[in-house]
Amino acid sequence: MEFDFIYLPDSRIYQLQLPMEQHALQRFLLDEFERRASAYQPLLNALKLIGPYSEYQCAGREYILKVEHQEVMVYHYSVGQIDERDAELDPELTTDDANLTAECGLEDLIHLLTQWQQFLPK
Repeated sequence: MEFDFIYLPDSRIYQLQLPMEQHALQRFLLDEFERRASAYQPLLNALKLIGPYSEYQCAGREYILKVEHQEVMVYHYSVGQIDERDAELDPELTTDDANLTAECGLEDLIHLLTQWQQFLPK
């Protein structure tokens, strides 16, 4: 998985940039945790303990991270919910769930989190 880390010195903001298909994972990591290395440690510890047949779920405020069979899926709470008002809308105007879900391998996520922690302040 490709990723970039950016530090904006004027605003003292740490940014993580992932490819567009990983937008939900990017939002989960940036929105659900403080941007300090220690904030990610409980998640990283839990992910490292997952076995090949284990399942894990981390529910955030807006996103859920789910691991099954070493595959990670991140999705927004609104994914899959059908609103009766949407049925009346033109199909081109309905919600695009593509930016609200992301998938990757468990090893890739562990690598990303490890590198991200090294970039962030303690």
